[in-house]
Amino acid sequence: MSFFTFNKTKTPVITSSRSVLSALTLFRKSLFIAGFITAVAVPCFASDFSASFTPSSANSEVSDAQLTKAKLMIGQKMMLDLRYFCQDDTLSKQCRTPVTSIPQPLLNLLSSENIGGVILFSENIHSAKQLVTMNYELQANMRQAGKEALFIAVDQEGGRVARLPTTILPAFAGNLAIGASAHQHGNAFASNIGEHIGRTLLPLGINTNFAPSVDINSEPNNPVINVRSFGESPEQTAELGEAFVSAMQKAGVLSALKHFPGHGDTRVDSHSGLPLVDHSLKQAQSGDLLPFANIINSDTPPAMVMSAHIQYPSLDNTTIKNKQGELQIVPATLSKRILTDMLRNRLGFDGLIVTDALDMAGISQFFTQEEAVMMAFDAGADIALMPYTIRNQRDIAAFKAMLNSLAMRTVKDKQKMERLTASHQRVLRMKLHHQLGRYVSKPMSWWLNEAQANTGETTLRSDKVIPKSKAAGYLEENANALYLKGKQIEKALSESSVTLLFGKNKLPVKAMKWVALMPDAARCLALEDALLAVDVNAQYACLPLIELPNKGLVSRLITQSDALIVGDITPLHASYELGGLDLASQLANRASGAQLNAFGAYAMKLARSHGKTVIFAAMRMPYTAKAAMDYADIGIATYDYAVTVLPESKQSNALQDNSLEKSALIDTNSDESGPRVSSQSLKTLMKVLSGKLVPKGKSPVSWQQ
Repeated sequence: MSFFTFNKTKTPVITSSRSVLSALTLFRKSLFIAGFITAVAVPCFASDFSASFTPSSANSEVSDAQLTKAKLMIGQKMMLDLRYFCQDDTLSKQCRTPVTSIPQPLLNLLSSENIGGVILFSENIHSAKQLVTMNYELQANMRQAGKEALFIAVDQEGGRVARLPTTILPAFAGNLAIGASAHQHGNAFASNIGEHIGRTLLPLGINTNFAPSVDINSEPNNPVINVRSFGESPEQTAELGEAFVSAMQKAGVLSALKHFPGHGDTRVDSHSGLPLVDHSLKQAQSGDLLPFANIINSDTPPAMVMSAHIQYPSLDNTTIKNKQGELQIVPATLSKRILTDMLRNRLGFDGLIVTDALDMAGISQFFTQEEAVMMAFDAGADIALMPYTIRNQRDIAAFKAMLNSLAMRTVKDKQKMERLTASHQRVLRMKLHHQLGRYVSKPMSWWLNEAQANTGETTLRSDKVIPKSKAAGYLEENANALYLKGKQIEKALSESSVTLLFGKNKLPVKAMKWVALMPDAARCLALEDALLAVDVNAQYACLPLIELPNKGLVSRLITQSDALIVGDITPLHASYELGGLDLASQLANRASGAQLNAFGAYAMKLARSHGKTVIFAAMRMPYTAKAAMDYADIGIATYDYAVTVLPESKQSNALQDNSLEKSALIDTNSDESGPRVSSQSLKTLMKVLSGKLVPKGKSPVSWQQ
């Protein structure tokens, strides 16, 4: 199979000099395979970076003007996070004051150092009005200082990586669900979701989205990619990724493909370590690299490509010294062979190369902040994402000192200066081409009105108590037009992607008394909401598995029930995804993934022995369903485990009680009190089990292998 699969290849019709250039470029790229194999066959005798820290010029005289010029250009290549800031100089590691309006010291830093961009996180986002106000202030600050407009970025992939509140933008089910729907709906959901995200983000002042992830998930135990991937097919991933990029960029928001050259076959999370991909060159060409190559060479290439903090020896086996003085294989983020020779030169990418966050352990535990930035720039990166953690005034001073040092090292080295100048020009061209400064060309009231018209926030009044029985549909019934369309897309994707893995002959399930084992309290309550939506007379009890419950209690509930549902989230979801409804005492002793799997198997065996209908719901990756086939009657994959806890929610008495059974058991049949929790994926699950929906999804990964 050819490395490049150009989806839209046409016979060139040369009508202008630009067409001639395009035709020649395409011809040059078609020689990639032979040229790349030849290049890689040359042994790497020394690190590309071993000489890069030694100035190639002997000129030690550096003028203030040269230094200032270099420093301002370097500033444009920096993208900072503003997650927390403490003006009282609380220690950096202890500062947890969210930035929802920009303190003057940060505004001064951005303008004085000519910073190129910022990335926002959920801590920065409270409401649409607040977000517009903050982003407008950021851009106005740069304009007033006579500086370039900022890239204002976010990670809004959809699915489990979604920074905006669901009252502003639905999270949707994510990429793996899109992949599960593709056999019937093609690129429709990728296009619709990409467009919807773009149309929502732009009025809010967010002009850059680090999405989509086009990693090929070929490792069942991948802790960081999994449902963020479109699946295991490189060709399908390329098609879906291209549709997503095209739609979002046409809506006005820049796309950053990630994570180059491919993070899908790893068992280590680069947030906590440095993964290694041991694919051969041939595997890389036909697998991990193919989506990037195809999308870059499509009619709508991405504005940016984000690097991965992974080692990929078949693409670059160069060794470099880390800060412990040990030799290690260079991470892709710091590899000139991967970022410049391959991505820039051989794949022909002429957009911006942005690093993944440099404060992630995959980089920070091996390299100092300054060395990481310098090596990334030497490798060919245009933007250093989160290069320095700034939480107080001392951090600002230290960051400025780092910029000075980087500038000094750069002006003393002719090659570094040439790279800096070329990269700086790429950044400026991108900003000019996409007119990032236009945001402040209109009054802030314009964007406030448009953003307000796009969200569902007006439906969630703090002074209005919504009956629990009506809460699930309240948002949908009262939403504004664009937001309502997003909720419709969210529902349609969930219902189009849900997959029956096994047990077709056992559907529908005829049961009145249901017992469930769910990963946490929020999912217990969301399943109740979903069950009552299909059968108001159903009886229901749920055991949250944050802490393993008493087996005697499990046995009593199962013997009294008609059906058991075991909800599985593998890999185990993070604490911040729980929903905030579990007891602190339980969180301190949270069960491991292995413990949950063993307990789920025990409960399913027990229920089967009593003749109960057993349902296994794979809410994240479907691989775990293979083992569950031995104990369950029905296996269903939803690829999504998101829940919405409405702001009016209050903890129920069951959750506040410290007794054994009530702290482990949520029984919410009795009244209208307690948290109001909803989940589209669990609504879809219950529709399938009740026979109200025929599951038509197809797993985009080989879960039985």
